[in-house]
Amino acid sequence: MVDDPQRNFRSHYYEKVGFRGVEEKKSLEILLKEETIALNKLQTFVLRFPLPALFRPLVWKVLLGVLPVHKDAHEFVMRQKEEQYQDMKHALVVMRYIHNDSSLPDIFLKMHQMEEGRLLLEEPEEQLPADQNYVTIATRITEMMEDEVFTFFLCEEFHRRLQDPKFKESIPQMIKRLVQYLQTEDQTLYTHMLNTGILGALPCERWFGTCFAHILPEVCVQRIWDKVIAGSYRFLVFVALQLLVTFSRQLLKINNVEGMLQFFNSLPADNVDMLVTKATELWQKQGSP
Repeated sequence: MVDDPQRNFRSHYYEKVGFRGVEEKKSLEILLKEETIALNKLQTFVLRFPLPALFRPLVWKVLLGVLPVHKDAHEFVMRQKEEQYQDMKHALVVMRYIHNDSSLPDIFLKMHQMEEGRLLLEEPEEQLPADQNYVTIATRITEMMEDEVFTFFLCEEFHRRLQDPKFKESIPQMIKRLVQYLQTEDQTLYTHMLNTGILGALPCERWFGTCFAHILPEVCVQRIWDKVIAGSYRFLVFVALQLLVTFSRQLLKINNVEGMLQFFNSLPADNVDMLVTKATELWQKQGSP
């Protein structure tokens, strides 16, 4: 994606007449038509521009490594994934871990546990935090995608990214950055949350561990996941920041941790649509990725 004056002129013209993103869409189509998809260029595109919904399933599969960059291998890989999925599902049915009424997120979790050698004879009273996050991600991704087989493998690879030690070790620093940015962006809210103890009790690990899948609507989550799947974990900090700033008026009325947690578990619908857009603008202003 090399900038050039002619392209910039065309983009400016398209935006003026109401066809914003036309040039970007053409660039993405060209990238995806190549026999060998340039992974770095694809990542760069998704980090720089909005990802059209039409291309999201394929782009996610390639970026997460579910499909290889070599397009001539896609058909073979798809057959292998189908066989692997059906074998795993059959094994779980035979062992009576899943049944006809089992939900897809539950089936995915059992497959995930089987892959990790963690299937238990009896269900624990409480799921591990990582398994809770897995179910949350699986629940949301099954709402986004239609193909059951590839939905599972997308869920597996995305969750694996979020369980990477480098990502998990970076979370304390991400939380520290969030606090710093909040102090700069909204001093009043920062002071209120600090004085009430809410600031230190924000469920950031849960937010980052699911990439906000459990609290934001699907259209927002898709756009957040685009950036994360393309390689920007830092983007999550700005989503968290904008989440606080967007609802500062409501948060200023809350004086305890329980009230804060209850509020985030049932976010009001208003202002949510612009949340990711504003987070993206601030993220870009701060130098991306």
